[in-house]
Amino acid sequence: MDERTQGRRLAGGGLGCAGDDDLLALCGGDLMAELALQKVASNMLVPVSDDDQVFVQKLKVGQVIRAEFRKRRNRHFHRKFFALLQLGFDHFEPEPCRMSGTDQWFTPEKNFDEFRRWVTVKSGFYDVIGYPDGGVRVRAQSLKFAHMSQESFEQLYSTAVDVLLQFVLHSSRGWSRQRVDELVERIINFA
Repeated sequence: MDERTQGRRLAGGGLGCAGDDDLLALCGGDLMAELALQKVASNMLVPVSDDDQVFVQKLKVGQVIRAEFRKRRNRHFHRKFFALLQLGFDHFEPEPCRMSGTDQWFTPEKNFDEFRRWVTVKSGFYDVIGYPDGGVRVRAQSLKFAHMSQESFEQLYSTAVDVLLQFVLHSSRGWSRQRVDELVERIINFA
């Protein structure tokens, strides 16, 4: 089987372009195309963007394509979660600590991506990875739209607020869930 034939066979089980050369050409030669469809009637999906419309118009009448469908996550809620993380990050100050086995002190560097991963893990959204030497590592789950449902993302947001209130935004400094929610809304409405 040559590389081109193998590529078409592999594409057949995926999203979008699969099968014949005409359909592959519609995808710009790529093995897959991604398009957005919106439900407008009980049994009808229509293309959302101009590019999606062009793709559908170029299909032959009666041509069958295979696709995997997933609901889109709420972008506003995604922005809300990152505003929450930014609020927590802005109020987080690493404490100086002593390097193990020495008398040397240092203050750890702040890093937003590491902070995001820490909050995600502390919120219970992690995978445990095993290594050949018997070691394990906890890794934050992906926040990508394709990897986490809206329902899971909303649960992550709720538990992330709890984590930040416990470790960063302490009630002794006047923080509460209501205050956090109000500030997060202000941040996303200002941006």
